[in-house]
Amino acid sequence: MRRKVWLFTTFVVLMGLSLLLSACGRSPKQQAETSSTQGTVAVQSAPAAEEPLAGDYVIDITDLGMALQFYLRINEDNTFVLAPNRQFTSERGSGKIGELEGTYVMIYSDSTPESPKTATFEREGPNLVFKTTLPYGTANIMYERVDEENPDMIYRLVAHKYIYEEYYDTYLAFVEEEGRRYDYVLNLLPGARYSFKSSLEGSQLYEETGTFRVAGQNLFITPEGGTELRGSVNDAGALELAFKPRAEEERSTTLFRVATTAQHAGTWLAQTAAGGEARLELDYFGGYTFTAGELSERGSFTADQRSITLSPEQGETREGSKTPYTLTAAFGTEELLFYNSQILGRFSGGTMGAESIVAQLELGVDGQYQLTIVDEANGIELLQEKGTFSIVPGPMAYQLALESEGAKRVGDIWPTGFNMSFNIDGTDYRFLLTF
Repeated sequence: MRRKVWLFTTFVVLMGLSLLLSACGRSPKQQAETSSTQGTVAVQSAPAAEEPLAGDYVIDITDLGMALQFYLRINEDNTFVLAPNRQFTSERGSGKIGELEGTYVMIYSDSTPESPKTATFEREGPNLVFKTTLPYGTANIMYERVDEENPDMIYRLVAHKYIYEEYYDTYLAFVEEEGRRYDYVLNLLPGARYSFKSSLEGSQLYEETGTFRVAGQNLFITPEGGTELRGSVNDAGALELAFKPRAEEERSTTLFRVATTAQHAGTWLAQTAAGGEARLELDYFGGYTFTAGELSERGSFTADQRSITLSPEQGETREGSKTPYTLTAAFGTEELLFYNSQILGRFSGGTMGAESIVAQLELGVDGQYQLTIVDEANGIELLQEKGTFSIVPGPMAYQLALESEGAKRVGDIWPTGFNMSFNIDGTDYRFLLTF
């Protein structure tokens, strides 16, 4: 009985918070005093702290252990809805938001006195940082995770707001210095965040993250732990910003252009009927290069999440199919199945527990795999297996399917590798296999 009374009282208090909606939003001073000392959340400078709570947000939980992103919409009347797509055609939770002294409570419409359903967050600049688990459909998303290899790093559950959205893109610059060409890649992201990388001949030299804001033709960046720097946006949408090629060097102003096909750029590999390797390079500006033995072809392409159109410099335009990890297209007299080079090669990793059991998985351009699992502490080989692999759509993300005689295994594809589970002598072992 006492537990029911307590639950009811808690529910009444939370519902009372929803009446305080006029208090939603914090003063710029309160926002500026909020800080983040760990994790991947950057603090937005004071100008963006005046952003209203209402708007669309993206929530990416890759760092929390699942390769998934979904969306939150907060309306002007402080009602909210969660959905797997930004069209919000399939609801995963809805309700109302209340606020008290800088703490916000999401009260779900299916919450009851007997079973309260809520989530709590605070604001950091334009973004929302959750302080409790977040109900999403039938799941409860954890609000933080400690990095296993670096305990000082804490990943937090954050909703990044779509602010300055017209500037979101991948921008490229190429800087010549002493006969060397540095490649710069700049991404402007939801939550008013940016990431920058410089590389030389394919080797990464310097990486920087921070926040940005736009005021008229000015674009300001604030490197994490640094001071705000002023740049500009020209009428063609190009950016002039100061970055450095190496950590020890000075910043210099560089012109960045939009990479129109950045989300599709990369290297794709296939095996020809003769057993040779075919290579397809998709660049950041809608161009492609194909090579296979003595056969070569150049042209332009357009793509979406399911298809690709190839327009060679000589010859007829043709259609192919495409997912983030596979691509099928005809070259010459052959239709080839390409794999994204990011999922080919040798991947390895230990179990997610304390056991000294290590798995090694090798994926080849021919669609074959080889799997070895070893108990390193005792010097015992637990599993040796060969078979074929394929990429299949899963309930949350694309999955890697392994098939051999008498066994079929499926695991999620993460940006960092593969999340796979293997049964050995009746015990399931889960591995994160990275390149």
